[in-house]
Amino acid sequence: MNRMRWLIGVLLALLVIGAAPAQETVTIPMREQNQSGQSGTATLKAMGDQTEVTLDIRPGPAGVDQPAHIHEGICANLNPKPAFPLTPVRDGKSTTVVNVKLADLLAKPFAINVHKSAQEISVYVSCGEIRAALPRTGGETRAVPAWVGWLLAGAGVLLAGIGYGLRRRRATTL
Repeated sequence: MNRMRWLIGVLLALLVIGAAPAQETVTIPMREQNQSGQSGTATLKAMGDQTEVTLDIRPGPAGVDQPAHIHEGICANLNPKPAFPLTPVRDGKSTTVVNVKLADLLAKPFAINVHKSAQEISVYVSCGEIRAALPRTGGETRAVPAWVGWLLAGAGVLLAGIGYGLRRRRATTL
C-alpha cells in the first residue's frame, strides 16, 4: 500500500508541475534578401499581452545598426508602414518586447523585415514570415498546453501503479 501512496503522490506532483502556464514560443526562418547573406532565425516568445522578439541573423557590416520592423503582409508584399518597430539589429542580434500578443501576430499575415542601414532603409537584407509552427488548415491553430502532456504522463503513471497494485494483490491471494 505504501507504493500505491507513493505513486499517487508522484501523480499529484506531476499534475501540479504541469498546471503551470505553458510558455509558447515560435521560431521562424529569416531568409536573406538582395544577396546580403543575412539569413538566420527570429524567435517569438509569448509574454502575456506582449511578445519578445529575438533576431539572430548573420551579421551585416560591423557596428552598423540595421533597422528592423514587424510589418503587416508577407515578405513578397509588405505594407510599407511598420506595425511594430524592433530594436535595430547590430552584429546580427536584436531583442525587443512588443506590445502585442503572440496569438495576434499569428492570427493574420505579418513579417519581420531587416534593412541594410538607416541610410539605405529601402534595401531589405532579411525577411521572415510570422506563422504558427503547425500548418494552418483553415481553422484556428492552437498550441497544446504543456499541462496536457503532464496530465497524460500522470495518467500513465497512475494506471501503471494501479496495474502493479492489482498484480501484487492477486499474487498474494493465490
